[in-house]
Amino acid sequence: MTLVLFIVGLLGLVSIYAKHLATFYRNNFEVYVYFSADATKEQTLDVEKLIKARPFVLKSTFIDKDIEAKKEIEKTGEDFIKTLGYNPFPHSLKLNINADYANEEKMQELEKSLLKTAFIDDVVFAKDDLGKNILSQINQNFHSVERVLLILASLFLIIALALINSTVRINMFARRFIIKSMQYVGASDWFIIKPFINMYLTYAIVSTLISITMLAALVYFLESNLQLNTWHQFISQYAIMALVLLGLAIVISLISVYFSTKRYLKLKIDQLY
Repeated sequence: MTLVLFIVGLLGLVSIYAKHLATFYRNNFEVYVYFSADATKEQTLDVEKLIKARPFVLKSTFIDKDIEAKKEIEKTGEDFIKTLGYNPFPHSLKLNINADYANEEKMQELEKSLLKTAFIDDVVFAKDDLGKNILSQINQNFHSVERVLLILASLFLIIALALINSTVRINMFARRFIIKSMQYVGASDWFIIKPFINMYLTYAIVSTLISITMLAALVYFLESNLQLNTWHQFISQYAIMALVLLGLAIVISLISVYFSTKRYLKLKIDQLY
């Protein structure tokens, strides 16, 4: 039972981290807004305030053209401003987009909306060779992963049901003569079933605790080796997953015990052999 719960929990962990990774990429998808060359710093800062108030903006960073030019001169060692007679860099903004707007249709609307804004000359974000938003590909890949995980979770859930049920039935089969003997001495059905329910309730709780401990150790090992520190972000998801595993173990075990015991109570003594 412990191994089955561990495998089901492992799928849960993969689902949690896959969703986190997709959200991370969505929230860190960058859109660059370039202002016209004649726009002053004060004008661009006023426009930034308007843009930051829009729901699609998660974070905004103003990029001063003078600072960018200075960085480029230091990097290349050539003072192109003296050569050209002007600073070719425009003021710009780096926007991180809200994950809810991370799809092709909304990004197109966002681009059109920004280009209509005063002093904005160009809007640039990552696109593939066909001109489609790369973020859409991330979304498509994530949805594909979600479907695969859902199929695997359903498959392992069926396997978990079958394995736990088979384990309980085999265990109850080994105790069939004890069950029948208790019935012959006048014990009620509930009196016979209750000790087995209590026993498997304990098994289910212990197995769940062991599997959760194994999963926690796995998370700690992976995050330590990958130098991550994100586990605290998923405490609520971990708690839900632990409750699901516990509920799964208890429900399957108790149902299997009840029906297995009732089956042997209905059989005649000669049918037990």
